[in-house]
Amino acid sequence: MQIHGGNLQYDTDDLKSKKLSKIILVFIILVFIVMIAIICTIIYIQKNMFKIYIDGVSVNLPEDILIIEEGTNNIYIDIKGIAPYLGYSAHNGEYKLYTEDTNKCWVYSKNETASFFLNSNKISKIPPDTKKDYEDYTIEEPVTNRNGKLYCSSEGIKVGFNVVINYSNENKILEFYTLPYLIKSYNSVLKQYGYGEISSDFNNQKAILYDLFIVKGSNDLYGVINSKNEEIIGSRYSSIKFNENAKEFYVSDSSNKVGIVTQTGETKINLLYDSINMIDKQNGLYLVKSDNKYGILGSNGEIIIHLEYDKIGVDSSKFPVDAIKNSYVLFENVIPVYQNKKWGFFDINGNNIIPLEFDELGYTNGASGSLSGKAVNNLFIIPTYKAFVLGKVRDKVTQYGIYNYLGEQLVPCRLTNAYSITSAGVNTYYMEYVGKTYDIEKYIQTFFSTASDITEDQENLVE
Repeated sequence: MQIHGGNLQYDTDDLKSKKLSKIILVFIILVFIVMIAIICTIIYIQKNMFKIYIDGVSVNLPEDILIIEEGTNNIYIDIKGIAPYLGYSAHNGEYKLYTEDTNKCWVYSKNETASFFLNSNKISKIPPDTKKDYEDYTIEEPVTNRNGKLYCSSEGIKVGFNVVINYSNENKILEFYTLPYLIKSYNSVLKQYGYGEISSDFNNQKAILYDLFIVKGSNDLYGVINSKNEEIIGSRYSSIKFNENAKEFYVSDSSNKVGIVTQTGETKINLLYDSINMIDKQNGLYLVKSDNKYGILGSNGEIIIHLEYDKIGVDSSKFPVDAIKNSYVLFENVIPVYQNKKWGFFDINGNNIIPLEFDELGYTNGASGSLSGKAVNNLFIIPTYKAFVLGKVRDKVTQYGIYNYLGEQLVPCRLTNAYSITSAGVNTYYMEYVGKTYDIEKYIQTFFSTASDITEDQENLVE
């Protein structure tokens, strides 16, 4: 047998070449499979990654700003973290109290501030640098603490920041639309419908957040439509003001009489009054004025306190340290009324719990006696006991007493004065009687159950 060396070498090279080709082909296939796997992984990640938009622009937020509960539509948002992205600044504590309490925070814009409180379902809103009362908005989920930060549900963020939020867990999309953006967008829509631009009044602008638009008709009268140009309230009013808290409208006619129409177009309170102001959303109470007399109506227009009083409510500007949130309803139960130069109190059901026999609300004249010369605060409210200071004039001298929110007398009208002193952000409450100074809270705690007049035995409370 003859072996041809040249052919053997050729066969060996050919075998190596085929083997290398197979290796290259396998490698190419493996690379292709890896690339497909990477692409699929990227697609999967992107599909399961949230896309976040603010006013239609994609944004990358820090991961800890959002907490999303898997498999649900529940989303919680870092209040202070989201603030700068929505045009707000954020601070610890509560607006105008200026503490660094991390269980509270407040956010600020040029039109409004909103305060949030840990474990609370209430958000307090007020225009900055005004003497208006706070408005409390109730949300379903309370503010919570996650990782040392305050988080709120999307509902609370909508209320506090005046934004519209669209959230889809299925499509992994979260969209924020700020009020300025919405105004700009809807102005063009209203123009197509034949209306003018959205009002410059901030409260009326907030109606947009609920798909409601105050518009002027061809008759120069105002009405309300939605984004589909469906009429909610006909164009027949000389002015309309939106009340966000109750989602309703204060409407007035050509004689300037005011009433209330709901967001569904139903008349809630007839146009009979010179002014209307909601003073308690929870209990549905409205302060009304007619012919320079004031009264209180219920949520269906029923009379709670008759329109016969010269004033209703306390001037909270006299008691800045007391931080009175609602000048009309104290401790969620007490309504101060003034008639014939005397003060008295009703409860929210219209019962007269303290007769109209007091000359002053609170003490505003400074200290005397053992604390004379020290910087003191005017005093009306003692919050621990839900109580307030009242004054009666006897023989041209005002004497002061303390009553609680149920109308019970805690300290009789025998005091020379009553005031508070603030130290390290804490208020201590004092009263003076026959030259002696007493701690109010200690006195009430010790003697309320048997209190009549202050006696010598009670002088153990002298500071």
